Amino acid sequence: MTDIIPFRAWRFSPAAGDLSDLIAPPYDVVDAGLRSRLHARSPHNVIRVDLPLDLPSDSPCDNRYTRAATLLAEWKESGILVRDQNPTLTFVEEEFVGPDGEPRSRHGFLAAVRLHDFGEGVVFPHEQTFAGPKEDRWRLMSSTHMGLSPVFLLYDLPSDDVTAAWKAGPGSAEPSVTVTDEQGTVTRLWPVPDGALAHLVREALSSSPLIIADGHHRYETALRYREWRRQEEGSLGPSAGETYPGEEGRAAGASASGAPAYEYVLAYLSNLADPALAVYATHRLVTSLDPDRVRSLPDTLAQDFQVESLRPAADPKKAVAAYLEQYPRGAFAMWGHLLGQPYGLRLRDPAVLERALPEASRAYRELDVVILQSLVLQKALHIADRDATERHLTYFKDPEAAFEGLAHGDFQVGFFLNPTGLDQVRELALSGQRMPHKATYFYPKLSTGLAFYDLQGKV
Repeated sequence: MTDIIPFRAWRFSPAAGDLSDLIAPPYDVVDAGLRSRLHARSPHNVIRVDLPLDLPSDSPCDNRYTRAATLLAEWKESGILVRDQNPTLTFVEEEFVGPDGEPRSRHGFLAAVRLHDFGEGVVFPHEQTFAGPKEDRWRLMSSTHMGLSPVFLLYDLPSDDVTAAWKAGPGSAEPSVTVTDEQGTVTRLWPVPDGALAHLVREALSSSPLIIADGHHRYETALRYREWRRQEEGSLGPSAGETYPGEEGRAAGASASGAPAYEYVLAYLSNLADPALAVYATHRLVTSLDPDRVRSLPDTLAQDFQVESLRPAADPKKAVAAYLEQYPRGAFAMWGHLLGQPYGLRLRDPAVLERALPEASRAYRELDVVILQSLVLQKALHIADRDATERHLTYFKDPEAAFEGLAHGDFQVGFFLNPTGLDQVRELALSGQRMPHKATYFYPKLSTGLAFYDLQGKV
């Protein structure tokens, strides 16, 4: 059973400054330049606690994680952060223009969601995770005891009574907060006190599976933190079907809970059926390989692919876009200064991947990123392990920036893909399969700094 409840959020107060100067993208999309700009933007920008700067004097007792904890405590003490008096769900509307140039308006809400191990059949991951980012998030969470950035979860409700009820009720009023980030996304917030709408959320989503769209490392870190706190407090947690003292009232619509806060994770939830929910592609650009190997790619790949010269070669960006539109699945394109012209690639025979990945499912083998990774990056270019990937591969979400890098000669060749379909995400996640790294790109990512979740005490 899915358990989604309101919580008493910590939020930036007006004393902290303009909220647009305080929010930041999630830590995993912040590069060094943006990190420095956000640090300089405000002494209260959330990046100072979510991704603090390292110092030469750092030690096991004084480092960016301990400084984040100290700074959060100072913000609470001085009123930079204030806590809601009552539990709320925070409904969110985001107006944005996607990488495809299309304007959209996505809806969702912030809540506390009970943590479940993946084997319990409630929360489903769809991407692989890595030890490094999880260790970083663990050290931050175990130092601050706060949920700073929400996990992005998808619920499955074709007839979305939740969004409809919000639009007819609180959503018809002016938002409490409106903020625009530096990508131009306009985010509006409506904190809604516990009551009929919160009860509807719990009832409507109680049997819905939850798919992690973004924040796999944060979710797995929250699971680790829960187990650590359980051991510290000598708790085994409730058995399946059991509740903590004080939770029984939820069936009647109340959310007063005796559950420790660490049994839940801060989450942003949106509906798989939301028309504005979209997955975009992450393109792969390659550098520092033997130039002759790159030049020979059209001939090398002809063994497994139908290799098609794309016209007009004078405008590779348009040629690539037209090819990807013509073949929305099972195809990708490549271009680079060493090739001279763009090419389209379609797999000749699915049996090639069946032989390469005999234990994988058909749905997994049909992913464009799997075809690219297995037969091009690994087989043809010998980019097979993590070290080689870090040396030779760069990911680009913005195709304009990718083409610019290729045009300037910063990269040897780029591979351009169509997005992974939401139906593919759903099928693979619910069947317990994880996609390769960077298989999906959900945009926009909800800004960090809109609400924080306290992991101390009770929910």
